[in-house]
Amino acid sequence: MTESPEQYLAEAPEPGRPWLTEFWAHLAERAPGLEPTMFRQVPMYKFADSYLKGYVMFTAAKGHFSVHCLEFDLIAEAQATIPGAFGGKGSVSVKYANDAAKPALLDLVDAVLTKHGW
Repeated sequence: MTESPEQYLAEAPEPGRPWLTEFWAHLAERAPGLEPTMFRQVPMYKFADSYLKGYVMFTAAKGHFSVHCLEFDLIAEAQATIPGAFGGKGSVSVKYANDAAKPALLDLVDAVLTKHGW
């Protein structure tokens, strides 16, 4: 069972590790003091006492990287504007080869943070 962000990173697929590291670093720089908590074995950045009040989370799967949040409008916009993006209602995913998607995904993260006062 994954119990820490460090363990999640160590167990992530090799191509996902640099993505996780970059996005976690961006979050630390953009929202100092916002610390990850483990949620279903994945590091999550909650904006309040409950994840239902807002969060941002990053996952590394075998072939893709995902940004998760509850701002479904921002997710839909990102999916529509990032070439090759896919995902469900609460996530936008891209294949690791799609480095060009990083700035738009970081903009998504920034928009979520701004919406929650960070």
